[in-house]
Formats: sequence, C-alpha cells, structure tokens
Amino acid sequence: MWCRHTSSAILLILSFYLYPASTGFSQSATIPQRTDTNVIVASYNIKWLGDQPHDLDKLAAVIQHFDLCGIIEVKKERTVAELAGKLNQVTGQPWGHVFGFRTHRPHGDYHEAYAVVWRKDRVELGGGVVSNVFDKNEIFRNDPFVVTFRRGGFDFALMLVHTRWTDDPEGTRIKEVAGVANQLNWMKGFLAEQDFIVAGDFNYSGSAPAMKSMASQAGLTQIDPNQKSTFKSDFTGYASPYDHIFVPNRTLARFQSGNCHVMDTTRVVYGDNSVSNMKASQKELSDHLPVWAVFDVALPDDD
Repeated sequence: MWCRHTSSAILLILSFYLYPASTGFSQSATIPQRTDTNVIVASYNIKWLGDQPHDLDKLAAVIQHFDLCGIIEVKKERTVAELAGKLNQVTGQPWGHVFGFRTHRPHGDYHEAYAVVWRKDRVELGGGVVSNVFDKNEIFRNDPFVVTFRRGGFDFALMLVHTRWTDDPEGTRIKEVAGVANQLNWMKGFLAEQDFIVAGDFNYSGSAPAMKSMASQAGLTQIDPNQKSTFKSDFTGYASPYDHIFVPNRTLARFQSGNCHVMDTTRVVYGDNSVSNMKASQKELSDHLPVWAVFDVALPDDD
C-alpha cells in the first residue's frame, strides 16, 4: 500500500516538470509546498458531488496538496466522508470533514450544500462559528457557509460562496455578490474573529463591476490572479475566471504574495491538456478548477 501511494505521488510530482506551465494555459500546475510556517487553503467547485460519476481517487490526488479545501456543490453528504477516507489513504494522515445545511430557492427543488475537508495534523477547527449565514432576506440561493479554523498563530473564518448562474424571480447574482459584503460587515460587528478568507465560485470575473463593488464595500482584496477556471465547451482550453479568493485588507500581511493560483488539475492528474484529457478531467474531476492560496502562520494572532 505504501509503495503504491508513494509511486503515485512521485508520478504526480514528475508531471509538473515534464509538463511545464508554458503551454499557452495561464493556470498553474505547480504543487503548493507545505512548510512548518504556512497553511494552504483552497476552494473547489466539484460539480454535483455525489450525483456525478467522480473518480474519488483522482480527486484525492488533487486535494491532498491542500491543508484544507472548501467544496462547492455537494449533493450527497456521505460522499464527502468517502472523499475524506480516500485522503486518509493517500496521505497516511487523518482528514476531517464538515458540511453545511442543504440550501435552495424558496420555491425550487434544486439543492446543494457546502463542505470542507482538512488535514488534521496541519489544521484544527477554531473556537468560532460553523454555520451557514443567516439569510433573513432570502438573497442567496446557496447560503454561504462559514467555518473557523486555526493553525499556529493564524485563526480565520473560511466563508464559502456559490452564486446563482441564472437569475430568477426570487433573486439575482448581482444581489448575491452585494449580499456577501453585507454579510461580512454584519458578522464583523459581533464575531471576535476578524480574519476572513472568502472563496468560491462567484460566476463573475474578478474584474466585473459587481465584484469590485463587493470588495470595496467589505474592505476585501482579491488575491487570485483571475485565471480561467471553467472548461470550454469544445475542450480546447479553459473559459471563464469564476473561482476566486478574497481576504480583508488586515489579512494581507498573512498572504504569501504570488502564492495564489488556479490549479490546472487536468495537467496535474492526466499529464497534459489534450482534448481527450480535458474531457476526462471534466467528467472524472469537475467542470471547475480549484483555486488555492498560501498564508503565513508564524505571525502572532492579532484578534
């Protein structure tokens, strides 16, 4: 068992050197490097997790490189536990998981949930909120999910966001994005924790006016480089920069500048971006790519 997993890890590492980033794709195939003084945080929209024929072994081969990973579009919660089990096997370390309540439109049948998986020897649950937000005005189709974590001197609240793609009589994407800022400003008024990492699938480019307004209203900075994170319909490349990570200006000192990217999971798992590999990647992994960032945990806690 150890030899098989070790061999798989070696092949994955070699693939980054055999297929460098100069392929015309702006996404990064670099593996984030763990140190004693950092934490690697990711967000991954795994389309309809539990309802699609995902390859959990391959998903674990990707997520193993993060210390914690928020998951968007969970359809069956037990699949999150199965994925955590796969991560235990791949890494030889224990992984935890939590998930939020299923969310949906008031008059719709579609539902999904958020989840987080994390490596327990690297991150622990913090002493704070683990909950979907209080959406009293029914602005969100998928109420954002907040989980507090701690590593070293850095405690933080991860807020996962997934906005609606199609506007409907019950709400709009632009109001949801504005609602993220309102929720953050409201929570900062009563939570002791002031370091938020806001991540997810916003269905907007980070350069969109709605996103710029959200960041301004909530005092956030986009730390990802706005790389494309969805697949083109003809599988010849990636289409839209929809997956992002934002942090409050006070948390920027924690961010290791330049260490935030969209990971090209097609190259990571399959070796290159051929059309056949892109098709396999979308089917077995997801129609989105994960976005990750590295933060310094050596600085003293300041809240």
